[in-house]
Amino acid sequence: MIGPAARRILFWGMDAIRNGIVKEHYEDISAKNESDSFSTEQLEKLLEHAKKTVPFYRNQDYLNINEFPILTKKDFKEDYDAFKSHAFLNSTTHEMSTSGSTGTPFIIQQDINKRKRTVAELIYFNHIAGQKLGDRYMYIKAFLKPKSFMERIKQNVIPVEILRFDKSVLEEIRLTLKKDKSIGSILAYSSSYEILANYLYDLQDKPDMFNLKALFSSSAVLTDDTKDKLVKVFGCPVIDRYSNQENGVLAQTKETYGNFYINRASYYIELLKISGDESAAKGEPGRIVITDLYNFAMPMIRYDTGDLAVSDDDNRNNLKTLRNIQGRRVDIIFDTEGSMMTPHTWSVHMRKYNQLKQWQFIQEDKKKYILKVNGAEGIYSKDDFDNTLRSILGSDAEIDIQYVDEIPVLASGKFKNTICNYKPDHQESL
Repeated sequence: MIGPAARRILFWGMDAIRNGIVKEHYEDISAKNESDSFSTEQLEKLLEHAKKTVPFYRNQDYLNINEFPILTKKDFKEDYDAFKSHAFLNSTTHEMSTSGSTGTPFIIQQDINKRKRTVAELIYFNHIAGQKLGDRYMYIKAFLKPKSFMERIKQNVIPVEILRFDKSVLEEIRLTLKKDKSIGSILAYSSSYEILANYLYDLQDKPDMFNLKALFSSSAVLTDDTKDKLVKVFGCPVIDRYSNQENGVLAQTKETYGNFYINRASYYIELLKISGDESAAKGEPGRIVITDLYNFAMPMIRYDTGDLAVSDDDNRNNLKTLRNIQGRRVDIIFDTEGSMMTPHTWSVHMRKYNQLKQWQFIQEDKKKYILKVNGAEGIYSKDDFDNTLRSILGSDAEIDIQYVDEIPVLASGKFKNTICNYKPDHQESL
């Protein structure tokens, strides 16, 4: 079996053969983030490129980024081709498909240079938190498709499927981590960590039973209670990562408790007022708006993620840190037998309905559910949805499928994909 050091040599050697593009991006990301600098030149280059080659921006007299419009996923979906750069129409691009946490799934085209930038980001942000390139790790996720044997070997990963996150899966994770001391870190969604932390904490597991150097959490911010339990069980730092599929690693904490440090080497991030497009004041919750500095095939300029955060930085036009990121809160749904189902189970199963404008799943009682779908009529049948849901929840589920014209957001302006109005006893779900 190839060791981590040999894996690193092999990776960088292959990159060198391919002109060393990932290495170049890695060094640039490292230099800029560690010197706390921001690439004004790269931002200006992106904006000029968009005005010259992207139909949506062409012939516009925007003088600076503040004059560019703020966009959402809905804007991209409704006029998709208008956001593609003509300079890359005949070039090979990489498709990144989002699971649609806003209820609006869509695909973003990334040019090859952007894709390599994203790879370099992951290597850098893993490395500064203790996970070196080539180190063995566990990936806990609801996978769209199982990782092949060769993928596991190549990535040195142990994938754990959690479409059903029941006691047997939790015990499998526990025993694997105790047995395989070569596993140095875990990557999982925050909702998965919450379930895992409660399980291991109740069993009174201790750090000397494992050999972990770091835990990486993504999708939503971990609660301090969950972090406390994870530290007591594993005895290693718990790193919160703010990232998304359509862009990459946007920000990351440096320690278990503390602020998120923005990846200013690759993104320009603004916090705008919830009720307007002016900058949110210091300490005021604001909408996270991102400009991706490196995707030239389909520029994402002033992209409203739908997430909220607070920043205590004095310079509101050049943010460096975020705190209290308030991502969309997704509720855990239970099947008819009371087993917990992670929120990302729904992302996997609903992804095939890619023509939907929005969807929302609600659990009203132990066996009573509602699926609201916007944009399904004439495209997807109720029987299709019913069959999919019963395969997940159980054949005795009582499912009300509703075709609607709109699914409203919460008063805060946030959208929830899943809502659970049924709360069983915690132990029942395990």
